[in-house]
Amino acid sequence: MISSLSNFGICFGFPAGYMHERLGPRWTSFTALLISTVGMILIWSTTLMKDFYHDHAYLQYIYFFIVGLGANFLYMSSLATNLHNFHPRHRGKVVGLLDGSFSGGPSILAIIYGLCFQNGHASDEQNQNLKGFYLLLTICFVVIAILGIFLLKHLPYDKENQDIMKGINDSSNKISIESHNRDLTGISLLKSFDFHFIFWAFVFCTSLQLMFQSNITAYLKSFELENFSTIFTTINPISGAVTKLFAGIISDVLVSKLPRVGILLPLNIVQTVIMIICIFHANNMAILVFALLSIGMANGGAWCLTPTITSEFFGLKYFSRNWGCMMFGSAVISLPVQKIYGWIYDSSITDTGSIYCYGQQCFTWSFLMAAVLSVCSCLFNVGVLEKELVRYRNLKQLK
Repeated sequence: MISSLSNFGICFGFPAGYMHERLGPRWTSFTALLISTVGMILIWSTTLMKDFYHDHAYLQYIYFFIVGLGANFLYMSSLATNLHNFHPRHRGKVVGLLDGSFSGGPSILAIIYGLCFQNGHASDEQNQNLKGFYLLLTICFVVIAILGIFLLKHLPYDKENQDIMKGINDSSNKISIESHNRDLTGISLLKSFDFHFIFWAFVFCTSLQLMFQSNITAYLKSFELENFSTIFTTINPISGAVTKLFAGIISDVLVSKLPRVGILLPLNIVQTVIMIICIFHANNMAILVFALLSIGMANGGAWCLTPTITSEFFGLKYFSRNWGCMMFGSAVISLPVQKIYGWIYDSSITDTGSIYCYGQQCFTWSFLMAAVLSVCSCLFNVGVLEKELVRYRNLKQLK
């Protein structure tokens, strides 16, 4: 539940998006500084008053939500500002680099935790140095937010000069960008079938991915592979970060021939196949590694290409609030998915009095749920891809 509330805060994007549109990146970064610092200090306090928080554990859910919300303000101020500052032909690369950094951070921190703060956590949870780790996170939030306050600002590109220099009339993204020349939000956005196909594909995909990512250590403990916890929690965000960067670059290069969703769909298909295999063989080390990589890659593709597609379909004017709402939808659906996973896990425990479940049967039904969600995501991707290919053909015929 803690990971779900943290993700809920990270994905509660509408307030940050709306503030960025109204007040700009610096005030958004300042708000992030206040929210994230308060949240991290509260979390740090849980290591000082263990008896109090033993009886008031629910407060930790609120604290992690606050920290996630602060992280979202930092994320939104950086992403939306840079989308406005760079030419559309670089949009995939910009989002890929920024989102890749967003995934790379957890990888670095997971390594730091494993090397400096774990202290034998795999065998005795009381040995981990959470006080020091939370203090490090607090310092990181403060430094990054201050950098955002002083460095982030709108510097719109010179469209006329860049168009002349690069020959935009023959550029690779003319078909993809200019034909979606509209700014939609609110009721008009909700009436758009394009929005619902993009939205539900993203929501189904990311909710199952969060379920898997949040419970990596539970899988390892159930299959008696807990010694690999640091490696697994590092590999997943690394695979996501690398995929985000390459998906952004490749989509920019191929966008005149292949819509961006055409790059996202294969990643989701691979994810679906692996989830189906996990229904029966998740206790196999090799299968679990493939699942880890496929989830990371599909997650990277979703978080890189979906905001890029959203900005192209519905414009940059209301991008912050539109993307914030889509992120919020992901968080809302992720909560019941996590609750269902927890109920399945608890119901599968066979040892009376134990809080841990061991064996393949602990996750059979949750992987089935993940496979169904992944299939639904693929179907929505196919719908968007089919419409885009028809539009591409029509535009080329007109030219």
